Amino acid sequence: MIIDKISNLSRYSYVPGVSKVIDYLSSTDVLSLEVGKYDLGDECFVRVFDYVTHEEPEEVLLEAHRNYLDLQLVIKGKETFLTQAIELGEEKVPYNKDKDVEFFTAGYHNVIGLETGDFAIVFPNDLHVGNINADGEEQVKKLVFKLKI
Repeated sequence: MIIDKISNLSRYSYVPGVSKVIDYLSSTDVLSLEVGKYDLGDECFVRVFDYVTHEEPEEVLLEAHRNYLDLQLVIKGKETFLTQAIELGEEKVPYNKDKDVEFFTAGYHNVIGLETGDFAIVFPNDLHVGNINADGEEQVKKLVFKLKI
């Protein structure tokens, strides 16, 4: 997993698909994007989310992907992002090939704060979930780039 500021994204151009993200961000007014899915070509796309964060649930389900990296970029607000190594998780919902997702629980997880301008690159061995309150409920707008590997 990589956590950094968007101003440093070019440092990670070696990661598959990150060059597409850099090009997209340089030519798009991200704050004006409507919620939805946008194609980037080469089986890569971005989903735009706009939501209010919530309390951490009693049983946290963390997700993992096999065929795509996630690059999650907070463009407005702040949230708590929970992570764990996949080998420390216990599968709860088997892999769905069509959605490229499976869900796990873990005995504990790492807690990371993401705020406006922060991003996380999530690899297949990284369990993760966002949309958790940082300092109470907060309106968050986030771009989740799905980068084919």
